[in-house]
Amino acid sequence: MSYAARANALVLQSGGPTAVINQTLAGILTAARRNAKQIKTVYGAFHGLHGLLNENLLDLSELPEHVLEGLAQTPGAALGSARLKPKREDLDRLFEVFHEHRIRYVFYIGGNDSAEAAQLIRSEANERHHGLHILHVPKTIDNDLMETDHSPGYGSVARVAAHVLLGDDLDNRSFYNGIKINICMGRHAGWIAAASALARRCVENEDRENCGPHLIYMPERSFSEEQFIRDIQETYDRIGRATVVVAEGIADQLRNSRFAGEKDEFGNAQLSGSGKLGDYLAHSIEKHLRVKSNLGKLRVRSDTWGYLQRSLPGMVSVVDSQEAFEVGAAAVEFMLQGATDKTVVLKRVSDIPYSSMPALVDLALVAQKTKHVPAQMINAAGNGVTNAFYDYVLPLVGELPKAYSLGSVGKVNKKLTAYVRS
Repeated sequence: MSYAARANALVLQSGGPTAVINQTLAGILTAARRNAKQIKTVYGAFHGLHGLLNENLLDLSELPEHVLEGLAQTPGAALGSARLKPKREDLDRLFEVFHEHRIRYVFYIGGNDSAEAAQLIRSEANERHHGLHILHVPKTIDNDLMETDHSPGYGSVARVAAHVLLGDDLDNRSFYNGIKINICMGRHAGWIAAASALARRCVENEDRENCGPHLIYMPERSFSEEQFIRDIQETYDRIGRATVVVAEGIADQLRNSRFAGEKDEFGNAQLSGSGKLGDYLAHSIEKHLRVKSNLGKLRVRSDTWGYLQRSLPGMVSVVDSQEAFEVGAAAVEFMLQGATDKTVVLKRVSDIPYSSMPALVDLALVAQKTKHVPAQMINAAGNGVTNAFYDYVLPLVGELPKAYSLGSVGKVNKKLTAYVRS
C-alpha cells in the first residue's frame, strides 16, 4: 500500500491512567501541528484499542489551543483507556481502519502491556509489508518499564505516596498503640511503596527512626509473614506504634487466591480492587503481636489506596509534567525521522542540576519485561530503602511539605506511683 507524502496519525491511550498522561497527548498534538506538512490529521482512538476496533475515532487536529493547554494539566486519560490485547482476528479489522483513514503513524501511549500490543501490531505490519510506523510512548505509575531511567507518571504518584504517608503517620502518632497498614499498587515492582519513604524526610525536629513509614515491603524481596510480624513487634517495642507500607504484589507471594480479582486480557489479576490483603495482614497482627501495655487495646487498621493514587489533581510533579510532554513531542520528531518499532525512553543526563533527555530503544527490549527496584536501593533487612533510592527519586517529585513534632522537649519528672487502669 502506498501513501502520499502527507499522511494521518493515530494516538491511543492504554492501561491505567496517570496524572500526566494528557501531557504526553498534548506533546504529540503540539509537535504534529509543527509538522503539518507531513502530518495531516491526528485521530484519537476513543477508549484505546476498543475504540479503534469499533472505528470510534476523534479528530484532534482542530482542538482549540486553550482546550489543549487545559487538557494537558488534567489527570486521567482524556481519550479514554482500555486493556485489550489484539487477537489474531482483530488484526484484519485494525488494518482496515488504518487503510480507510489513511493512518500511517501510530503513537501507543502506555506501559508494559501497551508495549506488547504495539509490538504485535508492528509484527503484523511487517508480515503484510505495510508501511505503518508505530512508536510506544511510555506511561506508567508503576515505573517498571525497562531501558528508561523512569517513566512519566511515576514522579507524580511518588509525590502522592509521600503526602499520603506523611499524613497517615502524623495521624498514627496521635494515638497510643496504633498499627497502620497501607496497601499500594505495585504488582511486580515496589517503586510506589519505596516512594512512601519520602515521608520520613518531611518531619523536622524529630529523630527519623521515629518517623513513618517504619516498614516497607516490596515484591522484589520474598515476603515472610512470620518475619513481617517480627518486624512490627520490634518497631512496636521500640516506639509503641508502627506505620507500614505493603506493595500489592506480595499477595502473589502469600499464594492466597482470595486476594486476587478477575484477570485482564494480558493475564494480570486485579489486586487493588478490595481491602482483602490489608484485612488479612491486620488480622495476622492482631492475632500474633505481643502487647504488654496498660495504654488500652491495640489499634490495627488498614487502607488500600486502589485507584485513588493514580490521578490526583494538585499533586502533579512539575518535572513529571514537563517530561511527559517532552516524550510525546519527541515521539513525533523520531517518527518523522523514520523511527518505528521503538519505544521512547528518558535518559538521566545529570542529577545536580537534574536534567534528562528523550531517546529511542527497540520495542523488544521493553515489551513483556519488568524493571525492578535495584538491590542497592533496598535495605539489608528487605523492609525499607537506602540513600541510593532517595538520590534517585528526589529530583522527580519536587518540593515536599514540612511537618514538625515536639521532638526532644523535656519531660516532667513523675512524682506518683504508676497508675494501672482497671
